[in-house]
Amino acid sequence: MKFFKLIIATFFICLLFGCANKYEAPRTVESSSQGLSKEQVKNAILAVNKKRDTRYGIWKLDLIDNNNIRASLLNQKYEATMNINFSSEGYKIQYKSVSPNLINKKGEVHRNYNRWVNDLDYRIRQNIFKVQ
Repeated sequence: MKFFKLIIATFFICLLFGCANKYEAPRTVESSSQGLSKEQVKNAILAVNKKRDTRYGIWKLDLIDNNNIRASLLNQKYEATMNINFSSEGYKIQYKSVSPNLINKKGEVHRNYNRWVNDLDYRIRQNIFKVQ
């Protein structure tokens, strides 16, 4: 009987944690790129376009001006857009916008947005590591 109660209690605890809030504040990521030129940082960021497909969708990166790149993750159900400000010292990924089904009334974004930002950051850091 105790074992049965333990299993039920564990089930309800898992259910409680599984229903946690799925919206959170958009994350801003900053990374440094010591020893690289601004051009090398830019090329490392834009190289994400070469391996565009992810399990989440397709990355599209466009150079806006000398210091900014616009990154968009496109899928049939959603779109997320970030601005990437870069220099020879590093880069910063900032929230721009998401499709309406990924944002709540408080301005918080779906937690997957922050996963996508982390994925983009990881891909950029891989490219920077290859250059160093």
